[in-house]
Amino acid sequence: MDRDQLIDLTRRALKLARDKTTDLAPGVHVVDAADYTSIERHNRDRALLMASPQLVGYVSELPNPGAYCTKTVMGRSILLTRTSAGSVKAFENVCLHRQSQVVTGCGSAKRFVCPYHAWTYDNAGRLVALPGHEGFPEAAIASAAKPGAAGRRQTGEAAIASAAKPGAAGRRQTGEAAVKSDGLTELPAAEYAGFLWVALDPGAHLDVAAHLGPLADELDAWGIGRWSPLGEKVLDCPINWKLAVDTFSENYHFATVHRQTFATIARSNCTVFDSYGPHHRLIFPLNTILELDTVPEERWDPLHNMVVIYALFPNIVLSVTIANGELFRIYPGDRPGRSVTVHQNSTPLDLSDESVAAGAQAVFDYAHATVRDEDYRLVEGLQANLESRARGHLLFGRNEPGLQHRHLSWAQALTAPR
Repeated sequence: MDRDQLIDLTRRALKLARDKTTDLAPGVHVVDAADYTSIERHNRDRALLMASPQLVGYVSELPNPGAYCTKTVMGRSILLTRTSAGSVKAFENVCLHRQSQVVTGCGSAKRFVCPYHAWTYDNAGRLVALPGHEGFPEAAIASAAKPGAAGRRQTGEAAIASAAKPGAAGRRQTGEAAVKSDGLTELPAAEYAGFLWVALDPGAHLDVAAHLGPLADELDAWGIGRWSPLGEKVLDCPINWKLAVDTFSENYHFATVHRQTFATIARSNCTVFDSYGPHHRLIFPLNTILELDTVPEERWDPLHNMVVIYALFPNIVLSVTIANGELFRIYPGDRPGRSVTVHQNSTPLDLSDESVAAGAQAVFDYAHATVRDEDYRLVEGLQANLESRARGHLLFGRNEPGLQHRHLSWAQALTAPR
């Protein structure tokens, strides 16, 4: 985001803080309580996420050729690699033989050896070694493929092709074939706006530019996806995934829920709101922003006075500060009353300095503990009330435009023709 835009947003935030108000929606919005408890809505939500481009990490998690990382998305293990040519690929992290996870964690490797029977794949997803080859006599090994043969379909009842065609890997076959595949099942993947993206359907067309629209350049300009990653923390909680997302959609609750934490640094019930199709951006002014009244604009340092929150459809939250680029990937669980949040953080700070690295990790730990112990713990009670059916609806106020926009965007997507 360029300085002129940051200054304009700071002006808007300062005026709201000065006037002790917030951006307002046209009216109050009512949401059916069953949206958080219905198995039918739960299944539709999962289908919506499965059909949407999924942001799964920072490009800095694959810094060099040979780098890899694994991600879990709604129970599915996904392997991302950066090939020797520098491109990013994604695969179902599922061995062709007995469906073991081929690799865990992150690191650098040219080969992945399945821990069960040592079937081995390269970082382009191709099967390159097979112990006990006589047990699978017609299996084709990538290292034995003729030049120019990569990607050709193999024949035979148990063929394993040497190189995956995009979208073709791991397709289920008909007939009597025991094993017939092109390698690890490849998923559409891209690096865009500084982030790693996948489609969960091998046959899908992944168009992240169209998905992000005008927000793409703004997200890329921050550079947070290229900052140093600080790891992942997972929250598996007895709350609907939309309740989890809701907690990031307004700061009306700061003065009560975060009285001794976030409210000590950020204003409550004061938000700049802008929507971009199904996505939106929120500006949360810090308590220091009123001090800018006596500072000339040319000396303003916007990121010392506000936090920028992006809500990316359908399930992503990004939080940008001067030293942190937080990513929350929020997924429906195995039932309406359960969700999984994967919390990541990145920083532009120099982590080669041990004291700086320790400080960055401490900030990450603090933010994670606050979400876990204050936001999510409180909304566990909301989930219980919703499941009791004591009341049939929830109210979203005019002072909660981000919250309203999230739910209206979901509703519109769920009713759109496929």
